[in-house]
Amino acid sequence: MTKESGICREWGIFWGKVLEWALNGLGFVLARLPHSWFVGCVRALGSIFYKLDRRRYYDAKANLDFVFPEMESARKEAIIKRAYQNFAFIILESVRVEFLPKDIYDARFTLIDQENVLKSLAKNGQAVVMGMHFGYWEAVGTSLAQHYAQYDRGSLGRLTKFESINRLIVKHREAFGVRFINKVGAFKELLKVYNGGKGLVGILVDQNISPKEGVEVDFFGHKATHTTIGSILARRYNIDIVAVIIDFNEDYSHYFVTYYPPIKINITEDSQADIQEATQAQATLSEQIIRAHPESWFWFHRRFKSTHPEIYKKPT
Repeated sequence: MTKESGICREWGIFWGKVLEWALNGLGFVLARLPHSWFVGCVRALGSIFYKLDRRRYYDAKANLDFVFPEMESARKEAIIKRAYQNFAFIILESVRVEFLPKDIYDARFTLIDQENVLKSLAKNGQAVVMGMHFGYWEAVGTSLAQHYAQYDRGSLGRLTKFESINRLIVKHREAFGVRFINKVGAFKELLKVYNGGKGLVGILVDQNISPKEGVEVDFFGHKATHTTIGSILARRYNIDIVAVIIDFNEDYSHYFVTYYPPIKINITEDSQADIQEATQAQATLSEQIIRAHPESWFWFHRRFKSTHPEIYKKPT
């Protein structure tokens, strides 16, 4: 290592620490604001995103035009605005959540049909948790974990290029007893968890992936790629896939956690067909959830990038 690179590394560590302290300070302040003031911050940040973030705006509009061609433009615009506010809420809530009084925070959650996951766990000892970038998705891998302390809990995700941000991501999960599993090289870690017989890992399934990493499914009447990790784990260990979705009310003061009936995988001599069937079931359920409450989905991902890249060409 040269002297110059060593200095750059030291400066990188220093500014990373500064960013970490700044975010913790911001979280401390946000946690002490009256809720109406906090919501004001959320809406202000969401409005800034809406006005300045043109790339995500066009991606969201492309997705909405593609899957809801009959929907009125004003309705699509309202959905995009709400999506930006939801994004702002996820960011600010994640920054402040560790500083919120636990009893007050926990009281904001209403659990609906929790017996769906409890029955699967009682029968098989472990389960795969299917999640989506929908509503307050971050809480699936954090605050909900306290209800399942006897299981080996994990959250599959992707780290950033910034070490300080990565430390916050991992710290945020670990504060709730959840192991963060990096998507890079994830399968080995997942096998370790489920080989123990008490695995309960959340996997977000609603993003585009390379065709080599998954399979094609029908999604809103179009072909889209879909991760098969949940299906592979379910088949390998003969366990259920249980979707857990958290939506919120208009002012983000209460969260509704819905546990959907488990997706049970068929185990036959044709493993590819078994995995395809279970993966399509996840895509079908995802579509049903989004259709019911489109304003709560994160429309900014290029969901059809692998199969229909042409829809994301920016208007000239």
